[in-house]
Amino acid sequence: MGVFRTAATLLFILCIPVALVTTNIRFMANEPRVYRYAIDEFDAVATTGIERAELIRAGAEIRDYFNNDQETLLIEVSEEGREASLFNARETVHMQDVKDRFQLANRVQEFSTMYALVYIVVVVLWAREITPRELAVRVAGGCVVCLAALGGIGAVGMTGFDESWEDFHRLIFSNDFWLLNPATDHLIQIFPPDFWESIVFFVGMMVVAEAALLLLGAGLYLGASRHKREALQGAA
Repeated sequence: MGVFRTAATLLFILCIPVALVTTNIRFMANEPRVYRYAIDEFDAVATTGIERAELIRAGAEIRDYFNNDQETLLIEVSEEGREASLFNARETVHMQDVKDRFQLANRVQEFSTMYALVYIVVVVLWAREITPRELAVRVAGGCVVCLAALGGIGAVGMTGFDESWEDFHRLIFSNDFWLLNPATDHLIQIFPPDFWESIVFFVGMMVVAEAALLLLGAGLYLGASRHKREALQGAA
């Protein structure tokens, strides 16, 4: 039972950074403003030669694709006065890979969030195996792990985003369909490397802020409960 409790505690601590990261990734993947940002800030209309309204509609279809059971992404747009597929065969295969990774991240997000909530309900509220103070310590530990991991990733990224981004793709994809041509492939024209650099930075800052707030809340609770306990001991 001791080993089981230790494993359950370590998993709870690890679920905190995992839940924070995957929740923010899921939010960004489904946020229309992210797609409008890519189109407007990185001049996708001029680069692709496709009207903004068509690209906005394509962004909505991409979000739908990430959340439905459709295997292949098929988006028709008006390009130079004729209907054409937005993405070529290579881009379409890559989008299938991206969808698989996003859906895996969604399942991880759901598991990590649910596990953390069940752990609190069962271990703290129902079984009362640990006190709220001990829970606060474990939450703080998860936040420290999160901040340390992001700090390490940030340090690596500062050595060169393009190289780190390529290494990331080689790690999570088993093929090279992610290697696209900026001169001809609409996917990288709409979502260029500079866009991804800004999005990765933004997600990182969101996770850092959330982890810092949780850490602050846990610290304030620990401080307040310690003073309360000392006051009660003094009164006794």
